[in-house]
Amino acid sequence: MVKLSFIIKIRLNIFKMKRIFLLLFLLAALTANSQVIINEVMYAPVSPMKEWFEIYNNSASPVNIQNWKWRDAAQSNPIRTITTQNIQIPAYSFAVVCEDSANLKTYFPSFTGLVLQSSGWNALNNSGDENVVVYNSSTVIVDSLTYNNSWGGTGGFSLERKNPSGPTNSSSNWGTCIDPSKGTPGRVNSLTPKQFDLYLKSFDVTPANPVVGDTLKLYFWIKNIGMDPALNYTLNIYKDANFDSVPQPSEMLNSQLFAGPLNSNDSVDYRFNIPGADSGLKQYIGKIVFASDQDTANNVLIRSVNVGGHVVSTGILINEIMYAPQSPEPEWVELYNNSSNPINLKNWKISDSTSENSPVVITASDKYVNANDYIVIAKNSSIVPLHLLIDTNKIIYVSSLPTLNNDRDKVIIFNNASAKVDEVSYKSSWGGSSRNSLERISALKPSNDSTNWINSLDCEFSSPTRQNSFSNVIPAVRNDLVVNEIMFDPLTSSCEWIELYNRSGKYLNLNGWKAAIGSSSVNIFDNCNFTLKPGAYLVVAADTTLYSRFGYLKFADSTYRVVINSGVSLSNSGSLVKIHDVLNTTVDSVYYSPKWHNSNISDTKGYSLERISSELAGNLPSNWSSSADMLGGTPGKRNSIYTRNNTESSLSVSPNPFSPDGDGVEDFTIIKYKLKANTSQVRVKIFDVKGRVVRTLLNNQFSAGESQIIFDGKDDGGNKLRIGIYVVFVEAVDDRGGTFEQTKTTLVIAAKL
Repeated sequence: MVKLSFIIKIRLNIFKMKRIFLLLFLLAALTANSQVIINEVMYAPVSPMKEWFEIYNNSASPVNIQNWKWRDAAQSNPIRTITTQNIQIPAYSFAVVCEDSANLKTYFPSFTGLVLQSSGWNALNNSGDENVVVYNSSTVIVDSLTYNNSWGGTGGFSLERKNPSGPTNSSSNWGTCIDPSKGTPGRVNSLTPKQFDLYLKSFDVTPANPVVGDTLKLYFWIKNIGMDPALNYTLNIYKDANFDSVPQPSEMLNSQLFAGPLNSNDSVDYRFNIPGADSGLKQYIGKIVFASDQDTANNVLIRSVNVGGHVVSTGILINEIMYAPQSPEPEWVELYNNSSNPINLKNWKISDSTSENSPVVITASDKYVNANDYIVIAKNSSIVPLHLLIDTNKIIYVSSLPTLNNDRDKVIIFNNASAKVDEVSYKSSWGGSSRNSLERISALKPSNDSTNWINSLDCEFSSPTRQNSFSNVIPAVRNDLVVNEIMFDPLTSSCEWIELYNRSGKYLNLNGWKAAIGSSSVNIFDNCNFTLKPGAYLVVAADTTLYSRFGYLKFADSTYRVVINSGVSLSNSGSLVKIHDVLNTTVDSVYYSPKWHNSNISDTKGYSLERISSELAGNLPSNWSSSADMLGGTPGKRNSIYTRNNTESSLSVSPNPFSPDGDGVEDFTIIKYKLKANTSQVRVKIFDVKGRVVRTLLNNQFSAGESQIIFDGKDDGGNKLRIGIYVVFVEAVDDRGGTFEQTKTTLVIAAKL
């Protein structure tokens, strides 16, 4: 019994020793893991940026993170693996865990550190409490952060840890990144105290509404957010003459040296006066130059002022006004941030002319407008279904939004200090009446300049939360898009249609383009991003019976597009077809006639009129004839009677030979001549082999120095010429009575065997 008791004691002691060794091992592991902390979280990026967070090895030893994991607060979400590879984070170094590594590098192109794409992702909340928990390979918690949006990190900026050695879950140890890149993955956080760091905290321009002759007062506030005193730093002030936001030595107005010392957390103010301001928009730049500065990203601020107007110091501008909507659309106002930093609209206000002394609060919560981005203030949500392209994340609903007059009213925006930021006193004559919004043309021109506003050209009649329509407009050139085929008398089983052809070498955005057909006007686009590539066709038809005869049109590709518009109605006796772009510029016009049909076709019903050459005038009767295609037309593809002169000599005929037999193949030829004089009186005649004139194409007509004529193979009586060789003879006299020219060539009329 004694021996057995002794054995039991030995085994118990061994068991206790194992437990002690295990506890020591776990303690060592936890000590090693505590080296790594959660250092930065991008939980509210602006799309299409993806979410990410950063971990930091805050020790002098490397840490292996093979098989480490993470999760968020939602217990239903799986624990995600950070990496299965044997990877070490070096001492005092960073690693970024992200949803999409390629996306991260797109937004931070200078990033060169360790990036780890998580196997799956748990979306991080943008409001309320949220967690980021990091585990080691034994699923022991390394660091756990519980934060909410009141700590910072909203509006596309990351949430940064201030002190790596400070507590993880203290709100005072976190804040919104102040770096211009909106995040600092792979490098020291912008909020982390540095030994030397000067910060140009603010720059203001007064008076608020300067006029010509006023003295502009520029106020600067410099703060030392470093840990050591700052000595011998300079504030440089520039007038940005070219508005490129880049300070140039030639633009410097003043350089002020501060010998110091400026102690940590102390600040200094400086004022610079510019007397006798002239009119117009001005832009000024303040820049701190400090040789020891360890973070220069916070050293520059830019402010603009419009002399004779208002200060645009915040970058918020009134950009679009919907004051005369069509029910059920509500009234709304769009703002634009033309600065390089996000702006928080919390406690900002809006008014019209009658509520200027009692403006309405836009929002009592944090709401950031990102740099070069938009926000819409709408009376209610009925704006959304009417705009397919609207971004609902960029709308603030204000039910008490002041009612805007349809003529002569104001829209005024105030910041959270109740200072007037922007003001527009509009009239209906500026545009924006009858369903269309009033759009600003340029952010660089005064808000109250009537020439800086226009009626919206957008296909949705307005452009809330996106670039104004006029900014996207490239005026078309005459004959960029031409009327190429007309079906005005279809078979009873089909419908009327027109075909347009992009003969330009560019992609044409047809948003807002229309066709005038007789007295009616129809859209030739069916969405807001309607683009026609070079050499492509556009068919605009009255209804879908088009497909019953031309079934191939159902399978559209990049060579053609089809738009169905019930407004297409073509007269059988002839009418005007005119194409105009979004600026109402005429691009092409054709006044067609049934007489343009081939006279050899007894019944032209079901046959389209086809243009012979897109290079020749659309109103030239000889440039049109009946389709020779077996379906009676060629919508969406090259015309059956298409002819082109490919020869570059002074007198040429192409095709040559040609066979005017009505089969749709080389039924016409084009005679092209090039004269010495710019303008001349010209005769063009066709002779047979016996020297007899069989056709006079031009008889002492005024002509440009270079021109083309279509020849249909008929004599002056309209009869077909016989197969054989003919002579084309051109005579020209300079219209000023000078140079006389003669040239001739042969052509051959052939027939199919």
